[in-house]
Order: sequence, then C-alpha cells, then structure tokens
Amino acid sequence: MKFNRALLVAAFGASVLACPAFAFTQEQVDKGKQEYNTHCRTCHGANGKGALGPALAGDQAKQKWGGKPSSEFRTFVYEQMPQTAPKSLKDDQLDVLTAYVLSLNGATPADKPYAKDEEFPK
Repeated sequence: MKFNRALLVAAFGASVLACPAFAFTQEQVDKGKQEYNTHCRTCHGANGKGALGPALAGDQAKQKWGGKPSSEFRTFVYEQMPQTAPKSLKDDQLDVLTAYVLSLNGATPADKPYAKDEEFPK
C-alpha cells in the first residue's frame, strides 16, 4: 500500500513538472490581442493563422519556437518586427504580444504577469 501511494505521488509530481506553468494575465492577453491587430495581423493573419507572414499559432509556430524560452520569440519580434519598423515596439507592447501569442498556442493565463523566462508551448 505504501509503495502504491509513493508511486502515485511520484507520478503526479512528474506530471506537474512536465506541464509548464505560464505566467501572464488575461488582461495581458486582451491587450496583446489589440496590439496584435494593430501591428501583426496584416502579415500574420487573424488569430496568428498566417497570411503574408508565417503562422504564429499552431504546428508551424510550435515547430519553430516550441520548448524554447519565450524570451527568444520576444527578442526576435523586437529585432525583426514589424518589418517596416524593426525595434520600434516597446517593452510593454512586447510583453502583451508575447502573452497573446502564447495563449494562441494553448497556454492559459494565470495570476502573475508575463515573465521573459516562460517557455513557448510544444
């Protein structure tokens, strides 16, 4: 009996560790959607599905960014986007845009604001 309980506790602990917790709020997602529609939607399509630019949601995005720190995505966006004005987005815009893109890829909001060390969903 003790062995089964210990095994159950160990399995539960491993499953919790395997599922990354995301730190961003619903408010950030909502603001991120507004920023996305202003700065990104023309090229990356509605809800990140892709258009002139690559998809930022779904398999294509997860293949490129999955398992990496979201700070790599955030830095890429800062340095490269929008193509007509790289390095023009401010930190507060980048944080909410990153939170929105994480949410498009299955991450759910929490009670803590976005932190740059979040991992992109796989």
